[in-house]
Amino acid sequence: MGWLSNLFGGGSNKTTTTSNSEPWKAAQPALKSGLSQAQKLFNADKDGSYYSGSTVVPWSQQTQQGMGFVQNNARANMGRTGLAGQYQDVINQGGFNDAQRAALANTQATANSSFNINANPAFQQVLRQAQNAARDSVNMSAGGAGRYGGGIHQGNLASEVGDLTSRMVGQEYQNWQGRRDAANNNLFNMGQQGIGNLGTAYSGLNQPAHDLFQVGAMNEDLATRQMNDKLRIFNEKNQAPWDQIARLNAVASGAGQMGGTTTQSQPGQNPFLTALGYGATGLGLLGGF
Repeated sequence: MGWLSNLFGGGSNKTTTTSNSEPWKAAQPALKSGLSQAQKLFNADKDGSYYSGSTVVPWSQQTQQGMGFVQNNARANMGRTGLAGQYQDVINQGGFNDAQRAALANTQATANSSFNINANPAFQQVLRQAQNAARDSVNMSAGGAGRYGGGIHQGNLASEVGDLTSRMVGQEYQNWQGRRDAANNNLFNMGQQGIGNLGTAYSGLNQPAHDLFQVGAMNEDLATRQMNDKLRIFNEKNQAPWDQIARLNAVASGAGQMGGTTTQSQPGQNPFLTALGYGATGLGLLGGF
């Protein structure tokens, strides 16, 4: 049966593969041109290009004017000058300005006063007018009855004027008590107000400094952005050559992958069986021999 194996075997079953990494021939001119241009660009700018100017937006004219206005006002109202001086006076006077201290003094006088019927000139004037009116009324009544100057007339006059005076003095005492109680209550409220005024005055006293802090913070922000911009330029300058090398390497390493051919050979059909008409099934049909 060996002769049948030699006759119908068709040769060896070994497969041969040949690979070629050379780029596709049709693409080679374009690749050579691209590599040449990339090399020229690299040689012309090995250090790379970067923007060396500043990207920080400076203060506008309007902003600078506003900052100058705030700064001048702050300096004009610091220490003992301007508004700060007034606030300092309020603090020194326990939380009250001059007008408030005058009102406080009047309130204290009323709150600490003792009742004195002669202490209110206005009341004395009203009392005298009321007494005179009462006398006139009694005198007219007595004169009309023909009793003017008599004992009954004098008794009625004293009673009428005395009752009127007592009532008015009593009412004035009640009014004084009300005024003194109100003054004590107001005095307490004014003390509380003075404490609040101290906090307000202290805040106002420090406001010019806070305004200067804001202007200073704006200048510090600008200085920080300018410094960061310098660092950006420094980093970009140092990185630019490495970026150029990376670009050239990317072109060079990618060019070797843009093509290549592969050839593979495999055993074909037995020519003797093909001539007999069995083709690829010949071995199967003759397998029984």
